[in-house]
Amino acid sequence: MKKYILSIALGLTIAMFTSCDDFLQVDASSQKETLKAFTTYDELRQATAYLYMRPWFGFHSTYLFSFGDARGNNIYGDNNNEQGYAPYCLFTNKPNTPGLSNAWNSLYTVITQADYIINDYAPQGRQHFDESQANICEGEARFMRAAAYYYLASYWHDVPLIEDPVAYTQAVNVAPTRFEDVIRYGIRDLVYAKEYLPVSDVDGRVTKYSAEGLLARYYVTLAAYARGGHCSQTTMDYYEASDNHDLAEKLYALAKEAAGNVITSQSSYGLMEDYEQIFRVQNNNCKEVLFALQPLKGVDVYGMGNSNGQSLCSYSDLLNGLSAYNASYISYDCLRMMINSGGLSRLRANVLYPGQTYSYIGTHTAEGAWSAGYKSGQKSNGIETGKKTAFKKQIVGSPEDTNNIALNGNSGFSTPMLRMAEVYLLYVEACMGVNDELTDEEALSYYDDVKRRAYRLEMESDPEFKIKTYYLTRNDLMREYRMELFMEGLWWSILVRRSFYDMNWVTQFINNELFYTVTNDEGEEVRGDEWDSNRWYAYNYSLNNTTQTPEFSSDSPRQSDGSKLAIRATHTPLAEGDYVHSDKSNDNVWAFPYPETESTRDPLLKTAPIIYDFNK
Repeated sequence: MKKYILSIALGLTIAMFTSCDDFLQVDASSQKETLKAFTTYDELRQATAYLYMRPWFGFHSTYLFSFGDARGNNIYGDNNNEQGYAPYCLFTNKPNTPGLSNAWNSLYTVITQADYIINDYAPQGRQHFDESQANICEGEARFMRAAAYYYLASYWHDVPLIEDPVAYTQAVNVAPTRFEDVIRYGIRDLVYAKEYLPVSDVDGRVTKYSAEGLLARYYVTLAAYARGGHCSQTTMDYYEASDNHDLAEKLYALAKEAAGNVITSQSSYGLMEDYEQIFRVQNNNCKEVLFALQPLKGVDVYGMGNSNGQSLCSYSDLLNGLSAYNASYISYDCLRMMINSGGLSRLRANVLYPGQTYSYIGTHTAEGAWSAGYKSGQKSNGIETGKKTAFKKQIVGSPEDTNNIALNGNSGFSTPMLRMAEVYLLYVEACMGVNDELTDEEALSYYDDVKRRAYRLEMESDPEFKIKTYYLTRNDLMREYRMELFMEGLWWSILVRRSFYDMNWVTQFINNELFYTVTNDEGEEVRGDEWDSNRWYAYNYSLNNTTQTPEFSSDSPRQSDGSKLAIRATHTPLAEGDYVHSDKSNDNVWAFPYPETESTRDPLLKTAPIIYDFNK
């Protein structure tokens, strides 16, 4: 991390951008030296535009899904080595696992760029133009810094807080800051952002309501940590709470307020009527999206585009000449849950479900559409055999499917990082609070709004099909989070959030030990399979020629060494006072080990986390 920050500190240049419709359109001839820029609002706004893509690329291009989905058993892959998704799914990742340092460095690059705007560029701008405009740009930077710290805290928990990149490069070693203070730091940034960001903006930029939506995510995370009894007296004193239980209730109330403001206090954002339409490049920055990364359309400059449209696609025929090199699929367990509980509209949008036809992708083929489960996506070519179900989300199709936006290395899709549907579910979680059930009618109505959209196609085909929830459990909410946010890099952090106060449930899920009894067709009491978690469980499908519905068959699960045994997370609970932070790479299932390159360069990373002084 230091070498990246040092290179920026010694000679940082910011790519300046034109003001055309694509607000990140690079103008390579207009780069300026840092000290000579930011004398106008447009120049400062161009600098904040850079935060919407390039610094995120090393994390977004792979590890958003490795950490957020594979870790939570949403992804199956055909390799059992230490590459790709396997080590994260199988809990075999180590300090030197490939990619760990890439994600770390990428997130700290976001923070470094944001720090420069907060510390240097915005103050410089206040000397030349309206202070409120500089405050907007600082609000954007603080939002981005908080977003990056959320991922760092979710995956590594105790991490260094870097406020002054120049000073950091001059420091010999820096210790991590404890998890609860990293979360409070992010909250402080977002409180600033919600005050100064505008209520609306253009070109996919974040707003006041983006900040409040992310605040809701932060508050429920800290509330869960307090519910588990982990917060310090300092944090309790700050929120004037008598104990951790009281603190949790106060934080859930703040989360409810923040999420409620996003849902009820504005008209610019709302749920899209059709779940599939959220994930089309033609609908970039639709009303559902509160924060999205913004690739440069029509360019193949490394780091400035969205490579996921190819890296997650399993069919080169679907992309009509663009490379497709994905060898990973939805896990058997997640697919089964999605079929049983996801709703057809959401199922179609998340995976290329066999037997379904997509009219808006594969438009270059003879059929003019893509028929999932058939060779080359065309029914005339016959049914695939021995296949697993491929991803659909993040796949926008060929140039013909995207009005010639997609090209090699860049789909042009603005990846949503915060959506209204998550805010609806955060509101529900906040209302549930320290309980594990909910009957509040208003909260349940928002839960039903999300679920009705998922079942839109069933409701359209059957007027008798109704969605109405009167009683909600914690497991119901977890299921909805998993189905709604599949392949959006959030599922593992949601699991960890529950582990703060219910480690047993999450550990049982990881170890495939969640036993639920159901009655089968013969009237026998048997184990239900909804929350099974057989990691790397091999399976394939075929289409029934008569019904044109998929039929799945499965093999026994495989360990990373190829042996056909269930993968078990045999980690024991951490020592008292060491729940989050650990210097042992093999005893903490909840937090990733620090990248070896970083801990070697900075041995203090492995020491006890420090307390951040919020009064300085």
